Amino acid sequence: MTISIKMNNPYLINHIRNYFYNKHVQAMLCNNETELTLFNLDRSEADFLMTAFTKHFHLNPVMQHPLAA
Repeated sequence: MTISIKMNNPYLINHIRNYFYNKHVQAMLCNNETELTLFNLDRSEADFLMTAFTKHFHLNPVMQHPLAA
């Protein structure tokens, strides 16, 4: 499974990249450092990481892609 996170703030996206790097998750910055893509995740790992990520950064998911289910 691949997950993409988009933000307008390059500082914050680098902070998020460091968060996932410390969790040993493969990630790559894309689109002029406004998007972070996470690779090689299974479904349970992706759910756990997104729950921990949104809680850590005090975020709420905007939407979930209909094909992700």
